[in-house]
Amino acid sequence: MNARPLLGLATAGLLLTAWEVAGRVGATGLFPPVSDALRELAAIDVRTDVLPSAGRAIAGFLLGSLAGALLGVGIGWFRALEPWVRPSLELLRAIPPPAVLPAAVLALGPTSGMRITVIAAAAMWPVLIAGVDATRAVEPRYVDVARISGARPYTVILPAVLPALVTAMRVALGIALIMMVISEMIAATGGLGYLILQAQRTYAMAQMYAGIIVLGLLALAVTGVFGLLERRVLRWYHDWRAIVDG
Repeated sequence: MNARPLLGLATAGLLLTAWEVAGRVGATGLFPPVSDALRELAAIDVRTDVLPSAGRAIAGFLLGSLAGALLGVGIGWFRALEPWVRPSLELLRAIPPPAVLPAAVLALGPTSGMRITVIAAAAMWPVLIAGVDATRAVEPRYVDVARISGARPYTVILPAVLPALVTAMRVALGIALIMMVISEMIAATGGLGYLILQAQRTYAMAQMYAGIIVLGLLALAVTGVFGLLERRVLRWYHDWRAIVDG
């Protein structure tokens, strides 16, 4: 029997126990016991607080990943474009995504569309850069062989860049979840970010930590589903790596 899951559960149990003890001992009320936070979970409405946040994060992640993949592969394929666009891309990528939120609120209003746009713009960059680098790394000889044999170039490029794109998408997913929370803390009236911020403002510490717990569970569920899809999509790649690595 594999003991790793049991070890993980034991570690989680120890951490929760330490949290409970620290909350009981603390006298400030700013760090309540985990049992108080868990009781507050019942007050969180999944339909109005959790699902809208999850929907915005997933929509922004998918749009950003698609845009990043298309732009990255396109720029990497048309190599003459890179000297023209690379400095601008590096400059834009260096801008912290939260810094554009005030401008986005002014331009698009405090709407779900604005939040999805900001999430997509932040999630796009890791995929875009990975797409450029992975496409440029493809051996031109392989593309020439594909053309000679009558195949389309994408039959060579897509398998070559897909592992790098999927790895970058895992990073983009984390960025999307972070931007989902941040975007809901500005000019918002709902969502997990709004719930956590409002609880902090009113010193409802147990509710605040309950929101953080729900956010962690949401992130765990989303990344778990992504991991399952990644293993299915890249099964051929993992099998090939296992053969190469012996």
